[in-house]
This record gives sequence, C-alpha cells and structure tokens, in this order.
Amino acid sequence: MARGKGASSVMLAVIAASMTFSEEARSGGWPLPAGTGEIIVTASRLTADERYESDGSKRWTSSYTKHEISPYAEYGLSNKLTLIGEAAWQREKTDYFGFTFEDDGFSRVKAGARYAIGTWQKTLFSVQPLVTLHLDDAGDDPAATKSGDIDAELGMVLARNETLFGMNLFSVQEVAWRYRDRGRPDQLRADITLGGKPLPGTMLLLKSLNTASVKSTQTGELYRSSKLAFSVVQDLPAHMAPGFAIEAGMERTIAGQGTVADTTWRLGLWYRF
Repeated sequence: MARGKGASSVMLAVIAASMTFSEEARSGGWPLPAGTGEIIVTASRLTADERYESDGSKRWTSSYTKHEISPYAEYGLSNKLTLIGEAAWQREKTDYFGFTFEDDGFSRVKAGARYAIGTWQKTLFSVQPLVTLHLDDAGDDPAATKSGDIDAELGMVLARNETLFGMNLFSVQEVAWRYRDRGRPDQLRADITLGGKPLPGTMLLLKSLNTASVKSTQTGELYRSSKLAFSVVQDLPAHMAPGFAIEAGMERTIAGQGTVADTTWRLGLWYRF
C-alpha cells in the first residue's frame, strides 16, 4: 500500500516535468519586480495519530495536534533578486496514553533569497539559499529538532509557464540540500507545484512535497516523507480589498518512513503590493 502511494508521488513528478506551462499564470518561482512584494499569513491545524514504520507500514501512536500561525513574505529587491522571510508561532499538544503534554511559542524564523540566473528552453532557473533558526522543540520532527538548531539550505528552482487547452498554467520545481547542525541528519528536498487559473482571479495549486534524510537519526532510523497538498486561492473584489486574496486547502502525508502520518488544514490571507 505504501509503495503504491509513493509511486503516485513519483508519477506526479514525471507529469510535472513533461508538461509545458502563460505569462499570466506565475507564482513562487519567479522573481518579483523591484519594489513589489507579497505577504501570506497562514493559520493551520495539523493532526496525527499514526506513524510510518521503517518498512513504510503504519501503526497507531499517540495523538498529536499542532496549531500554527506563519507569516511569509517576499520582496523584489531587484528584477532578479527576491528576498524571502518567514516566522511561525505554534501550539503543540500530545495525548500520550491519557497523559497530555502541551507547548506553545515562536517555533522558527527563516530568511533567504531567490536569484534568477536565466532562462533556457522556456524554463527560468534560479538559486535559492535559505537559513532557518529553530526557536522551539519540534514534536513532529523525527530528527528531534531543538531550540537553537539551525538549518541551512541551498536549492535550485525551475519555473515554467504556458497555455494548455486554453488555460493558463505554471509549474515550479524545487530541489534542495538541507544541512542540519548538532548531529541531525541532512535532508534532500524535492517539491513540485502545479498551478492553474481556470477563471480570472481564481488560482488552483497542487503540490507534491518530498523530504528524505541522507543518513540515520540518532535512534538508527532513516526517514522520508511524501505529501500531497491542494488549495484554492481566490482574489477578493478589487473595489473592496485591492491586492488581497484568500487561500483554503489541505495537505496529507501519503507515504513515509520513520515519521508521523499527518493531515493539515490551512487558511491563508494573501496581500500583494
């Protein structure tokens, strides 16, 4: 069962790589024009009561819930360089066989940039370095991330857009190596976003999010996680809230190894300026 779900994730990656995607439908992987920006504030609720074992099978485990509020921002410093920033506040709750453990506080801050190198075969190539400082322990991280830990990531971003069957579509593919200090295993990340605008002011997003450790954790486990996410972004009426949009969506782990099987619901407010 887990192998089949993992294969579906790989198939999505193959489809994304083979599709041609219009200038009107672009997000994420493209640099913002100099002096413009975008802010996205997201509220999410993650729940999990199962865990993926080392062989990919699932078993019941303690109930885990995380509520998070995370503002994310991009700003075009120049026509090629876009600055990136993020912060997050979370509240975690674990019900361990009748015993309840709770924790809340600011969990992380992230800063980085995306620099557009150039276009080849209608695909825009960019490099994206990011640094994350963890401010709280992460209860859903199999690598046991603690307060004060630092992740340093270097990624390559490929962005492409086109018109397919009369619809404006785009794809953004990210491949990155994430260094993690204090003995935590480094990670490889491969994310794919497919987007489309079926109606003016409406954007659909389908994502395949994949992360894997490059060596075992301190408990001797390798871990990986494959998730699918879907959301709808709807512009608000320009005469009422110019530049604003709302996003609603969900994300679910479909395959994994040594990690929790979680489902996340999210609601976001976008502002473009």
